[in-house]
Amino acid sequence: MKVVLAVALALVVAIEAREIPKQDIIPFAPACTININTQLPRPQPLILIPGTDQFRYPQSNDRMLNLNAGESLELACETGFNVSPAKNSIVVSCVSDRTFSYDGANFQLNEFSCFENWFSTARRTNVPCEQGATIVEVGFDMGNRFPKIMDICHNYRTFENHWIKHEFHVAHDGFQQGVPRPDWHQGDFQQGINVNLLYTVNRQRTTLAQILGSQAIANELVIDATSGIFMARGHIAARADFIYGTQQNATFWFLNAAPQWQNFNDGNWLRIEDSARSFVASRNLHVTVYGGTYGVHTQTDANGDQQPIYLDFDPNGIQRLPSPKIYYKILHDEQNKAGIVLIGVNDIHITSMERIRNEYVFCEDIGDKVSWINWDRFNLGLGFSYACEVNEFLRKIGHLPHLDIPNLLI
Repeated sequence: MKVVLAVALALVVAIEAREIPKQDIIPFAPACTININTQLPRPQPLILIPGTDQFRYPQSNDRMLNLNAGESLELACETGFNVSPAKNSIVVSCVSDRTFSYDGANFQLNEFSCFENWFSTARRTNVPCEQGATIVEVGFDMGNRFPKIMDICHNYRTFENHWIKHEFHVAHDGFQQGVPRPDWHQGDFQQGINVNLLYTVNRQRTTLAQILGSQAIANELVIDATSGIFMARGHIAARADFIYGTQQNATFWFLNAAPQWQNFNDGNWLRIEDSARSFVASRNLHVTVYGGTYGVHTQTDANGDQQPIYLDFDPNGIQRLPSPKIYYKILHDEQNKAGIVLIGVNDIHITSMERIRNEYVFCEDIGDKVSWINWDRFNLGLGFSYACEVNEFLRKIGHLPHLDIPNLLI
């Protein structure tokens, strides 16, 4: 009898110790799964971690917001909800699939729509940054909270936007798609002018003719929107650098723009923007991003001399709203003290590599070591582009002196 029991016990232990094949394992499934492309309310509320100023994001780049049963989201609208007009903020709890409970009843998540789209707020601070500029914070004013998406280093006198700080992690490679573009917003910044008017093709021709002393030269430089040979309202922090539609719309402040030649904007710079998000996701990183502009690019005037290009003059005739010499994007992996800066030349008319190297390259070009950008970086018509170690670049241009990034992120 003892022998039989021992054999039986051994069989049980052997069976329990058997490794379960992977195909027999049932993966954990979240109770609620929301596709941020198609299943969010419209107009869209802010989607927050309850009681905080932090957004609740998908955990990967698959555009799926997953929650456990009973897990809560805080939703916020500037002017109230259709299901709760008197409330600007509500907390809802996951029941299953796309069903959430609120105030004793169950709703589909897309029923929690706002009365109106919430554009965003740009609030001034007294924090200094570069060359007489100060920080402007862009986010959403909830009274006692301000969910922020970016800091902007803005010069009120010259209208320069030197750099913009925000963040990237895995989910940013899965940004919400299909969000309608809003109009650009000026607010009470850039006072005394209509910034939109400065970007029209006809106004650009007039301004460049004044700077270069020749309408014919100006007409050759600025052709039309169809050709891409004109200066667009170039995002410094791209719309697609932000996950939710509410955040993407908040990038349409003129505080987040500078004159950018369109064929560069839609050429190598677009490839840099897209590749940076994908790179961060592929490495599972959480990085701080500094997107910036530097210098003033020049064009040849009627006398053969180089003249800096601006889109406006103040009442005293002093030039302002410069067209930058370069755009740059710094990826800073703070945990590993590593980073890289990606740089693009904002001049599609330049034809001399020698001139580019002398006037537009500010650090040792390590672009050939960067395998994760699908760029055509030596195509001058799409904007010559390169990469550098961050510290060397910043020492040269003088921006962000507090940063020390000794290691290369590549």
